[in-house]
Amino acid sequence: MSAPIHVEVAEENQRLAANAIVSLYQLDLTALGGEILRFTTGTLGGAAVEFDGEPYAPADVEADGFEFGSGGALPRPRLRVSNAANAVSSVIAEFADLVGATFRRIRTFRRFLDGQVDADPTATFPAEVYVIDRKVAHNAVYVEWELATPLDAEGVMLPRRQVIREVCTHSYRVWDPDTADYDYTRVTCPYADPPAFNEAGLVVIPEQDRCGRRLVDCRLRFGQHGVLPTRKFPGAGRFR
Repeated sequence: MSAPIHVEVAEENQRLAANAIVSLYQLDLTALGGEILRFTTGTLGGAAVEFDGEPYAPADVEADGFEFGSGGALPRPRLRVSNAANAVSSVIAEFADLVGATFRRIRTFRRFLDGQVDADPTATFPAEVYVIDRKVAHNAVYVEWELATPLDAEGVMLPRRQVIREVCTHSYRVWDPDTADYDYTRVTCPYADPPAFNEAGLVVIPEQDRCGRRLVDCRLRFGQHGVLPTRKFPGAGRFR
């Protein structure tokens, strides 16, 4: 059963000249070792949109397909984000295509945004929560993902994280030039030894340390024998 709609939102929605609806998007990467990214299309008088005390950065983004299909089929929306200057590619590389991240769409009317006379962080349509199920397109122009409801997401199994065969989803250490040392703030991979390797498996200087997220990269760092701390599932297969 869907959540009840906010009274003022329902009243505004019935007006002949209703205030503009604003869609706010949240991409929650905390389960992958990242943070919550907030964005929307456009600005509010040239300034970043704020709602419930949080800024939503303007972004070239499209999201559609949220409607339920005939017969009650669960929706599988598509999210497309501009990849100008490879702005999204670096995030994708760090967080394994963002698969398993939580996506939220929050819709409200312009009049309820922070800074407006009727500002009200509770005045929203029921929040829509999805999981990024797979990346379907990645080029120099845009990146596109298919979303799924938490109940419909493929590969979500115990221990409550995405089961991915080919890619390790650990957050790997990052070299911090300011401290001349590695930053382990959001790291989940336990590797903390001196040898640094790049994606090709070659020994490099610390500034070039990158993990290719393959099983061979894990063996390179932790040895050929024993249990590897990888988060990939090489034995997983797809069944329908």
